[in-house]
Amino acid sequence: MMWVAFPLYAQKVVKVKGVEGRWQVSDNVTLKEAEERALMEAKKEALRRAGVMENVWSVFGQITQEDGTEFEEAYSQMNILAIGGMVNITKQTVKEVWDVNLHALYKVVTIDAEVKKEDKVDNSYALEVKGISTLYKEGDRFTCRIKVHGTDSYLKFFWFDSNGGALLYPNSYEGNNLLKAGKEYSIPFSNAVDYLMEKQGGESEKINMMLVATKDNIPFTGEVTYQNVLKWIYAIPGDQRCASYDMVMIK
Repeated sequence: MMWVAFPLYAQKVVKVKGVEGRWQVSDNVTLKEAEERALMEAKKEALRRAGVMENVWSVFGQITQEDGTEFEEAYSQMNILAIGGMVNITKQTVKEVWDVNLHALYKVVTIDAEVKKEDKVDNSYALEVKGISTLYKEGDRFTCRIKVHGTDSYLKFFWFDSNGGALLYPNSYEGNNLLKAGKEYSIPFSNAVDYLMEKQGGESEKINMMLVATKDNIPFTGEVTYQNVLKWIYAIPGDQRCASYDMVMIK
């Protein structure tokens, strides 16, 4: 598959220190899962402190530059991809904290990081996603609500589970329609489509979701993998795209 070459946009690096994220441990959330969520929250907070726009999204991966034209992913929980910037963690500590007031155990992750910010962004352009829960039961129907701010847009909805990735929207039942800015939509768009939460095996299943809005109708082709999706996203100028990321569990 051929990838489109793109210019390198101006970037600046902002250093942040002592950024904390926490997540509660419970009957439904293990110590490991709570640590993952706490790390995600710390990374999001690093982006906020660095002045990256609020509608941040993340994947547990690292994007590295190659030949000035493409990006290549290397899995690592020490790094994060985000709207308008990248976070490179330089220091990380993990501890367990008992909150005496709430009578609850938390995993707390504290990081120092360097945030790369793209100077070429459209701060009025944002994708708002509501109605996603952190925990689902097997057989639950997945729904959410979305709204694009700033510009009429086209949407891509990517889904990653333990079996791999899939492009859920557009699909054969729901066309690649132009979404009007400021109008709220429900996903799925059609009554002919249901997204059922299913475990592939084991006690739980982790699902990563990416919703990407673009000002132009830019097709995604090829196999749906993290690497391919991230290459596709970063071949689009920063002021022409916005996105939302979430991670949920199926128990």
